[in-house]
Amino acid sequence: MAITNTKVKVEYLSPEVFGSSLGQIIVTPEEGKREPTLQSEDFKFYGGLAVMNIKNVFELGICVFNQRALETDQMEQHAQTQELLFAIDGDFIMPVAPIVQKNGEPWPDLDHMVAIRVPMGQGVVFNNGIWHWAPFPLKATSSVIVGFEKDTADKDLVIRELDSKIVMQQ
Repeated sequence: MAITNTKVKVEYLSPEVFGSSLGQIIVTPEEGKREPTLQSEDFKFYGGLAVMNIKNVFELGICVFNQRALETDQMEQHAQTQELLFAIDGDFIMPVAPIVQKNGEPWPDLDHMVAIRVPMGQGVVFNNGIWHWAPFPLKATSSVIVGFEKDTADKDLVIRELDSKIVMQQ
């Protein structure tokens, strides 16, 4: 059987593209659009930009991704925990899909998939079970802060091989 391509247009991260059913967006508020939680002449702290419901110990790491073609035939999910991805030193692109049940098992819903471009200095928090794949940096390498419940990578990771290749188009 030949593998078909599922083409998806890359769109900048926004509430319209990355709706609340997928997760939350982390972005520094524009001046005057939101009052800081705390501030002094030295800083402004904006709390509550995203909230994660973590039951156990939370771990943060940094993953350095290599630039590659904007295509994949795999997606992953963490059914029991949310995941934070924050662009440290460059924009990245990634496919994101809600859940659909096939034969009683969770699969990515490619009919409702989006490809998001997360600008440097912004991030996302995926809801439990949301399908995605590793970020695709737009330069040779890019570092991303990754956060989730401790040991998620060992205990709560499902990777699916897809019937079609996802091709993200800028």
